[in-house]
Amino acid sequence: MRALASLRGSHGAVNPQNSELETAGLPRTEAHPTAAANAETANIPRISIPRVRVILTLTLHKLAVSTPLALQSARMHLFRHPTLIFTLALAAACSGRDKSSAQAIGDTVGAARRAQVVIPSSIAYRGVEVANPGQITGTVRFTGTPATDTVIQIPADQNGCGKPLNLSLLSRSNGNLTGAVVWLTDLRQGKVLPLNRRFQLTNNNCAWDPQVQVVVAGGALNVVNYDPLAERAFITEVSTGDTLSLAPFTDDGQVIPYDKLLRTPHVLEFSVESRPMSRAWVVVLDQPYFAMTDSKGNFSIDGVPPGLHHIRVWHPMLGTADGTVTVTSNGTATANLEFH
Repeated sequence: MRALASLRGSHGAVNPQNSELETAGLPRTEAHPTAAANAETANIPRISIPRVRVILTLTLHKLAVSTPLALQSARMHLFRHPTLIFTLALAAACSGRDKSSAQAIGDTVGAARRAQVVIPSSIAYRGVEVANPGQITGTVRFTGTPATDTVIQIPADQNGCGKPLNLSLLSRSNGNLTGAVVWLTDLRQGKVLPLNRRFQLTNNNCAWDPQVQVVVAGGALNVVNYDPLAERAFITEVSTGDTLSLAPFTDDGQVIPYDKLLRTPHVLEFSVESRPMSRAWVVVLDQPYFAMTDSKGNFSIDGVPPGLHHIRVWHPMLGTADGTVTVTSNGTATANLEFH
Protein backbone atom coordinates (compact mmCIF):
# COMPACT_ATOMS: atom_id res chain seq x y z
CA MET A 1 0.00 0.00 0.00
CA ARG A 2 1.39 3.42 -0.90
CA ALA A 3 0.80 6.73 0.77
CA LEU A 4 -0.56 8.28 -2.41
CA ALA A 5 -4.16 9.39 -2.59
CA SER A 6 -6.33 7.62 -5.14
CA LEU A 7 -6.52 9.58 -8.37
CA ARG A 8 -9.92 9.15 -9.92
CA GLY A 9 -11.49 10.40 -13.12
CA SER A 10 -14.78 10.09 -14.91
CA HIS A 11 -15.75 8.87 -18.32
CA GLY A 12 -14.45 11.26 -20.97
CA ALA A 13 -11.93 14.07 -20.64
CA VAL A 14 -10.00 14.50 -17.42
CA ASN A 15 -8.33 17.76 -16.40
CA PRO A 16 -4.57 17.19 -16.71
CA GLN A 17 -3.97 19.24 -13.59
CA ASN A 18 -5.96 16.65 -11.63
CA SER A 19 -3.49 13.97 -12.64
CA GLU A 20 -0.30 15.81 -11.71
CA LEU A 21 1.78 14.49 -8.81
CA GLU A 22 1.30 17.78 -7.01
CA THR A 23 -2.37 16.86 -6.38
CA ALA A 24 -1.46 13.70 -4.47
CA GLY A 25 -1.93 13.85 -0.70
CA LEU A 26 -3.65 12.42 2.36
CA PRO A 27 -7.30 13.17 3.19
CA ARG A 28 -7.77 15.73 5.94
CA THR A 29 -9.25 14.39 9.22
CA GLU A 30 -10.02 15.70 12.68
CA ALA A 31 -6.88 15.72 14.79
CA HIS A 32 -6.31 14.26 18.24
CA PRO A 33 -6.55 17.10 20.86
CA THR A 34 -2.86 16.83 21.75
CA ALA A 35 -1.82 16.69 18.15
CA ALA A 36 -4.07 19.69 17.38
CA ALA A 37 -2.39 21.76 20.06
CA ASN A 38 1.03 20.92 18.70
CA ALA A 39 -0.15 21.73 15.19
CA GLU A 40 -1.22 25.23 16.19
CA THR A 41 2.21 25.99 17.64
CA ALA A 42 4.36 24.15 15.14
CA ASN A 43 2.23 24.97 12.08
CA ILE A 44 2.09 21.37 10.88
CA PRO A 45 -0.84 19.52 9.24
CA ARG A 46 -3.50 18.06 11.53
CA ILE A 47 -3.49 14.30 11.07
CA SER A 48 -5.11 11.87 13.49
CA ILE A 49 -2.80 9.77 15.66
CA PRO A 50 -4.30 6.41 14.50
CA ARG A 51 -3.82 7.43 10.86
CA VAL A 52 -0.26 8.52 11.61
CA ARG A 53 0.51 5.18 13.25
CA VAL A 54 -0.82 3.27 10.23
CA ILE A 55 1.19 5.39 7.81
CA LEU A 56 4.31 5.05 9.97
CA THR A 57 4.01 1.28 10.07
CA LEU A 58 3.62 1.03 6.29
CA THR A 59 6.40 3.55 5.71
CA LEU A 60 8.95 1.81 7.93
CA HIS A 61 8.07 -1.55 6.37
CA LYS A 62 8.64 -0.09 2.91
CA LEU A 63 11.89 1.56 3.92
CA ALA A 64 13.10 -1.66 5.54
CA VAL A 65 13.07 -3.46 2.20
CA SER A 66 14.08 -0.61 -0.07
CA THR A 67 16.49 1.79 1.65
CA PRO A 68 19.19 1.82 4.34
CA LEU A 69 17.30 4.56 6.23
CA ALA A 70 15.03 2.15 8.12
CA LEU A 71 17.18 1.79 11.22
CA GLN A 72 17.67 5.53 11.64
CA SER A 73 13.98 6.23 10.97
CA ALA A 74 12.88 3.72 13.59
CA ARG A 75 14.94 5.51 16.24
CA MET A 76 13.31 8.90 15.58
CA HIS A 77 10.16 10.19 17.34
CA LEU A 78 8.27 10.21 14.08
CA PHE A 79 4.83 10.33 15.66
CA ARG A 80 5.53 13.99 16.38
CA HIS A 81 6.28 14.76 12.73
CA PRO A 82 3.37 13.75 10.46
CA THR A 83 4.72 15.88 7.61
CA LEU A 84 8.02 13.98 7.70
CA ILE A 85 6.13 10.69 7.80
CA PHE A 86 4.16 11.57 4.67
CA THR A 87 7.35 12.66 2.88
CA LEU A 88 9.07 9.37 3.69
CA ALA A 89 6.01 7.39 2.59
CA LEU A 90 5.84 9.25 -0.71
CA ALA A 91 9.56 8.73 -1.35
CA ALA A 92 9.31 5.04 -0.54
CA ALA A 93 6.33 4.55 -2.85
CA CYS A 94 8.02 6.27 -5.76
CA SER A 95 11.33 4.47 -5.28
CA GLY A 96 9.57 1.11 -5.19
CA ARG A 97 7.81 1.79 -8.50
CA ASP A 98 11.01 2.83 -10.24
CA LYS A 99 12.85 -0.24 -9.00
CA SER A 100 10.20 -2.72 -10.18
CA SER A 101 9.92 -1.02 -13.57
CA ALA A 102 13.68 -1.12 -14.17
CA GLN A 103 13.79 -4.81 -13.29
CA ALA A 104 10.89 -5.57 -15.60
CA ILE A 105 12.60 -4.01 -18.61
CA GLY A 106 16.23 -4.88 -17.93
CA ASP A 107 19.58 -3.15 -17.57
CA THR A 108 20.02 -2.65 -21.32
CA VAL A 109 16.95 -0.45 -21.52
CA GLY A 110 17.84 1.34 -18.31
CA ALA A 111 21.17 2.51 -19.75
CA ALA A 112 19.44 4.06 -22.76
CA ARG A 113 16.76 5.66 -20.61
CA ARG A 114 19.20 7.55 -18.42
CA ALA A 115 21.09 9.24 -21.27
CA GLN A 116 20.34 12.90 -21.99
CA VAL A 117 18.61 12.73 -25.34
CA VAL A 118 17.40 16.23 -26.17
CA ILE A 119 19.58 19.18 -25.16
CA PRO A 120 17.43 22.33 -24.87
CA SER A 121 18.74 25.51 -26.47
CA SER A 122 18.70 28.96 -24.88
CA ILE A 123 17.89 30.42 -28.33
CA ALA A 124 14.23 30.35 -29.33
CA TYR A 125 13.49 28.83 -32.72
CA ARG A 126 12.35 31.28 -35.47
CA GLY A 127 10.48 30.44 -38.63
CA VAL A 128 12.00 32.27 -41.63
CA GLU A 129 12.06 31.90 -45.39
CA VAL A 130 14.79 29.46 -46.43
CA ALA A 131 16.61 30.27 -49.68
CA ASN A 132 17.46 27.28 -51.89
CA PRO A 133 16.67 24.63 -49.28
CA GLY A 134 18.01 21.12 -49.58
CA GLN A 135 16.99 17.69 -48.35
CA ILE A 136 18.56 15.01 -46.17
CA THR A 137 17.80 11.33 -46.73
CA GLY A 138 19.34 8.33 -45.09
CA THR A 139 19.06 5.02 -43.28
CA VAL A 140 19.55 4.00 -39.67
CA ARG A 141 21.14 0.59 -39.06
CA PHE A 142 21.78 -1.62 -36.05
CA THR A 143 24.63 -4.09 -36.49
CA GLY A 144 24.81 -5.42 -32.93
CA THR A 145 23.06 -8.31 -31.19
CA PRO A 146 19.63 -7.44 -29.71
CA ALA A 147 19.21 -7.97 -25.97
CA THR A 148 16.86 -10.76 -24.89
CA ASP A 149 14.48 -8.31 -23.20
CA THR A 150 13.63 -6.45 -26.42
CA VAL A 151 10.98 -9.05 -27.35
CA ILE A 152 8.29 -9.55 -24.70
CA GLN A 153 5.38 -12.00 -24.80
CA ILE A 154 2.35 -11.40 -22.57
CA PRO A 155 -0.34 -14.12 -22.11
CA ALA A 156 -3.96 -13.19 -22.79
CA ASP A 157 -5.05 -13.63 -19.17
CA GLN A 158 -2.26 -11.58 -17.59
CA ASN A 159 -3.39 -8.31 -15.97
CA GLY A 160 -6.69 -8.39 -17.85
CA CYS A 161 -5.17 -8.25 -21.35
CA GLY A 162 -7.73 -9.14 -23.98
CA LYS A 163 -5.37 -11.10 -26.22
CA PRO A 164 -1.79 -12.41 -26.25
CA LEU A 165 0.76 -9.69 -26.96
CA ASN A 166 4.13 -9.85 -28.66
CA LEU A 167 5.92 -6.57 -27.93
CA SER A 168 8.97 -5.97 -30.10
CA LEU A 169 10.97 -3.10 -28.66
CA LEU A 170 13.67 -3.37 -31.34
CA SER A 171 12.31 -3.87 -34.88
CA ARG A 172 14.63 -4.27 -37.88
CA SER A 173 14.37 -4.92 -41.59
CA ASN A 174 17.55 -6.38 -43.04
CA GLY A 175 19.49 -4.67 -40.29
CA ASN A 176 17.76 -1.32 -40.81
CA LEU A 177 16.10 0.09 -37.69
CA THR A 178 12.39 0.89 -37.49
CA GLY A 179 10.94 3.55 -35.21
CA ALA A 180 14.10 5.58 -34.61
CA VAL A 181 13.86 9.37 -34.23
CA VAL A 182 16.23 11.52 -36.31
CA TRP A 183 16.66 15.29 -35.98
CA LEU A 184 19.07 18.17 -36.61
CA THR A 185 20.48 19.57 -33.38
CA ASP A 186 22.01 22.87 -34.53
CA LEU A 187 19.27 24.76 -36.38
CA ARG A 188 17.51 27.60 -34.52
CA GLN A 189 15.86 29.16 -37.55
CA GLY A 190 14.42 27.82 -40.77
CA LYS A 191 11.10 26.54 -42.07
CA VAL A 192 8.02 27.29 -39.99
CA LEU A 193 6.82 24.88 -37.33
CA PRO A 194 3.98 22.49 -38.24
CA LEU A 195 0.48 23.88 -37.72
CA ASN A 196 -0.77 20.62 -36.22
CA ARG A 197 -0.07 20.78 -32.50
CA ARG A 198 -2.46 18.11 -31.22
CA PHE A 199 -1.14 14.58 -30.82
CA GLN A 200 -2.50 11.29 -29.52
CA LEU A 201 -1.24 8.26 -27.62
CA THR A 202 -3.59 5.28 -27.26
CA ASN A 203 -3.64 2.48 -24.70
CA ASN A 204 -5.64 -0.48 -26.01
CA ASN A 205 -5.52 -4.19 -25.15
CA CYS A 206 -2.54 -3.60 -22.87
CA ALA A 207 -0.43 -2.02 -25.63
CA TRP A 208 0.53 1.56 -26.55
CA ASP A 209 0.12 3.01 -30.01
CA PRO A 210 2.30 4.46 -31.38
CA GLN A 211 5.22 3.03 -29.47
CA VAL A 212 7.46 5.99 -30.41
CA GLN A 213 6.42 9.38 -31.79
CA VAL A 214 7.74 12.93 -32.19
CA VAL A 215 5.65 15.94 -31.18
CA VAL A 216 6.16 19.70 -31.34
CA ALA A 217 6.71 21.66 -28.13
CA GLY A 218 3.81 23.93 -27.24
CA GLY A 219 1.20 21.42 -28.39
CA ALA A 220 -1.16 19.08 -26.53
CA LEU A 221 -1.12 15.32 -26.15
CA ASN A 222 -4.36 13.35 -25.74
CA VAL A 223 -3.80 10.08 -23.88
CA VAL A 224 -6.70 7.79 -24.82
CA ASN A 225 -7.53 4.65 -22.87
CA TYR A 226 -9.66 1.82 -24.31
CA ASP A 227 -8.97 -0.76 -21.58
CA PRO A 228 -11.81 -1.27 -19.05
CA LEU A 229 -9.34 -1.57 -16.19
CA ALA A 230 -8.79 0.85 -13.33
CA GLU A 231 -5.05 1.48 -13.22
CA ARG A 232 -2.42 4.22 -13.30
CA ALA A 233 -0.06 5.18 -16.09
CA PHE A 234 3.24 6.77 -15.11
CA ILE A 235 4.80 9.52 -17.22
CA THR A 236 8.55 9.68 -16.71
CA GLU A 237 11.25 12.07 -17.92
CA VAL A 238 13.79 9.80 -19.60
CA SER A 239 17.00 11.70 -18.88
CA THR A 240 16.35 12.03 -15.13
CA GLY A 241 14.05 9.10 -14.38
CA ASP A 242 11.68 11.49 -12.55
CA THR A 243 7.96 10.75 -12.64
CA LEU A 244 6.36 13.96 -13.94
CA SER A 245 2.70 12.97 -13.84
CA LEU A 246 0.16 10.20 -13.39
CA ALA A 247 -2.62 9.29 -15.80
CA PRO A 248 -5.49 7.69 -13.85
CA PHE A 249 -7.17 5.20 -16.21
CA THR A 250 -10.69 4.54 -14.91
CA ASP A 251 -12.89 3.84 -17.92
CA ASP A 252 -13.04 2.58 -21.50
CA GLY A 253 -12.97 5.55 -23.89
CA GLN A 254 -11.35 7.92 -21.41
CA VAL A 255 -9.34 10.86 -22.81
CA ILE A 256 -6.75 12.68 -20.69
CA PRO A 257 -5.29 15.83 -22.30
CA TYR A 258 -1.80 17.05 -21.40
CA ASP A 259 -0.20 20.32 -22.41
CA LYS A 260 2.23 21.13 -19.59
CA LEU A 261 4.30 18.05 -20.44
CA LEU A 262 4.91 19.42 -23.95
CA ARG A 263 6.16 22.85 -22.96
CA THR A 264 9.89 22.07 -23.20
CA PRO A 265 12.05 19.73 -25.34
CA HIS A 266 12.66 16.35 -23.69
CA VAL A 267 11.70 12.68 -23.96
CA LEU A 268 8.77 11.19 -22.06
CA GLU A 269 8.19 7.55 -21.23
CA PHE A 270 4.71 6.12 -20.58
CA SER A 271 4.17 2.91 -18.63
CA VAL A 272 1.32 1.26 -16.73
CA GLU A 273 1.80 0.15 -13.14
CA SER A 274 0.40 -3.36 -13.65
CA ARG A 275 2.54 -4.10 -16.74
CA PRO A 276 5.72 -1.98 -16.80
CA MET A 277 7.07 -4.02 -19.69
CA SER A 278 4.64 -2.28 -22.08
CA ARG A 279 5.94 1.22 -22.80
CA ALA A 280 5.69 4.16 -25.16
CA TRP A 281 7.96 7.13 -25.76
CA VAL A 282 7.21 10.69 -26.85
CA VAL A 283 10.05 12.90 -28.10
CA VAL A 284 9.27 16.62 -27.70
CA LEU A 285 11.21 18.98 -30.01
CA ASP A 286 10.93 22.75 -30.44
CA GLN A 287 12.02 22.82 -34.11
CA PRO A 288 10.65 21.16 -37.29
CA TYR A 289 13.74 19.38 -38.63
CA PHE A 290 12.98 15.83 -37.54
CA ALA A 291 11.78 12.51 -38.93
CA MET A 292 11.15 8.91 -37.92
CA THR A 293 12.51 5.88 -39.72
CA ASP A 294 9.91 3.85 -41.61
CA SER A 295 9.48 0.07 -41.76
CA LYS A 296 12.66 -0.18 -43.89
CA GLY A 297 14.77 2.08 -41.69
CA ASN A 298 14.67 5.07 -44.07
CA PHE A 299 14.07 8.73 -43.22
CA SER A 300 13.86 12.10 -44.99
CA ILE A 301 14.10 15.72 -43.75
CA ASP A 302 13.26 18.55 -46.18
CA GLY A 303 13.49 22.34 -46.25
CA VAL A 304 17.01 22.28 -44.81
CA PRO A 305 19.17 25.43 -45.12
CA PRO A 306 22.42 24.82 -47.04
CA GLY A 307 25.47 24.20 -44.88
CA LEU A 308 27.05 21.78 -42.43
CA HIS A 309 24.60 20.35 -39.88
CA HIS A 310 24.78 18.09 -36.85
CA ILE A 311 22.38 15.17 -36.92
CA ARG A 312 21.30 12.83 -34.11
CA VAL A 313 19.31 9.61 -33.94
CA TRP A 314 17.69 8.12 -30.84
CA HIS A 315 16.10 4.78 -30.13
CA PRO A 316 14.69 3.86 -26.69
CA MET A 317 16.57 0.55 -26.60
CA LEU A 318 19.89 1.80 -27.98
CA GLY A 319 20.35 5.42 -26.90
CA THR A 320 21.80 8.03 -29.27
CA ALA A 321 24.21 8.19 -32.20
CA ASP A 322 25.49 11.39 -33.83
CA GLY A 323 26.94 12.53 -37.13
CA THR A 324 27.33 15.46 -39.50
CA VAL A 325 25.94 16.13 -42.97
CA THR A 326 26.55 18.87 -45.54
CA VAL A 327 23.56 20.15 -47.50
CA THR A 328 24.02 22.03 -50.78
CA SER A 329 21.62 24.53 -52.38
CA ASN A 330 18.62 22.66 -53.76
CA GLY A 331 20.56 19.44 -53.30
CA THR A 332 19.96 16.12 -51.57
CA ALA A 333 22.48 14.97 -48.98
CA THR A 334 22.81 11.43 -47.60
CA ALA A 335 23.28 10.70 -43.91
CA ASN A 336 23.50 7.05 -42.89
CA LEU A 337 23.60 6.49 -39.14
CA GLU A 338 24.49 3.31 -37.33
CA PHE A 339 24.23 1.68 -33.89
CA HIS A 340 26.78 -0.99 -33.05
